[in-house]
Amino acid sequence: MSKSKKMRRLIKSAKMGKPYAMYELGICYQLGRERVQDMNEAAGWIGCAAVAGYAPAIEWMKDYGFDDDAMVQAES
Repeated sequence: MSKSKKMRRLIKSAKMGKPYAMYELGICYQLGRERVQDMNEAAGWIGCAAVAGYAPAIEWMKDYGFDDDAMVQAES
């Protein structure tokens, strides 16, 4: 499967609210992997995954200095 096809599936899954996909898409934005590097977009997707209770996303938010208020904003 091509990278672009994998990315389309990842985006679709993230938009469907799957925490793993939201987190992975956020990492793609963070690293500029098949996306333009954008930390705001990364934090948005990873924040949504954190709100959904995805542990790696919660840890990422803490590691990058986001607090519980940022996770609540991601939820809305």
